[in-house]
Amino acid sequence: MQIDYYAYRSGMKKWNAGLKVFLAVGTLCMLLMAGCLPVSVIVWAAMGMLTLFVGKVPFKVYLRYLLVPLSFLITGCIVIAVQFSGSAYGEWNLSFHFFFLCVTKSSLGAAVRVFFQVLAGISTLYMLSFSTPVSELILVLQRLHLPKILMELMHLIYRYIFILFEVVGQMQAAAGARLGYQGFWKSCRTFSMICGNLFLISMKKANSYYDAMLARGYQGCLEFLTEEKPVRSLHIAGCLLYFAGIFLLTVYCKLG
Repeated sequence: MQIDYYAYRSGMKKWNAGLKVFLAVGTLCMLLMAGCLPVSVIVWAAMGMLTLFVGKVPFKVYLRYLLVPLSFLITGCIVIAVQFSGSAYGEWNLSFHFFFLCVTKSSLGAAVRVFFQVLAGISTLYMLSFSTPVSELILVLQRLHLPKILMELMHLIYRYIFILFEVVGQMQAAAGARLGYQGFWKSCRTFSMICGNLFLISMKKANSYYDAMLARGYQGCLEFLTEEKPVRSLHIAGCLLYFAGIFLLTVYCKLG
């Protein structure tokens, strides 16, 4: 919900959604093709500055969301850098009597490249998430001629999540008012009862909202009012310069 909040308040909300999707997807493709450290660092810095300074997302919020995938990323890179062996080799090794943990320059270099490449990809996706509401993303996918039923399901499921959030909040408040969280076992019992009731209430609300849609003239097709955001020449020029710089840096890294 917080990401959606900042997406609607973003300094990039007036940008064309298709352009932002093109920028994000193009950046991810170039990251995969480049596979070199300088490109990953430049993309990470560029996407981060775009989110923070142009999108005006608070640094603490951005850092908090970035720390979530970082824990998994660091663990994965440690697995890449450290290798098991029956004998000591490499620049660093640690003996455990029956086996050795070894780190070589090549494995450490691969771990660093993967770390910054994934970090740059995460930064790119955060740029898109913090600047583009889900409704605009769905509209872009619809214009790419994806199946219409899929787009409608995406929109309805996304909106229904907020309804369930509200219902869960009300049920938790009611349980807390009745001292339902006093002690560990009582909290577990309350949690299981909320989960069971939530399933039943979600089915009931789904039927109610479907009836409400039929009462408003729903005939199997959802139509949404959208704000036209034309593509500005300045944004196109900036994207082309950015991609040209990344391409030249990739060529330089490959030839070097």
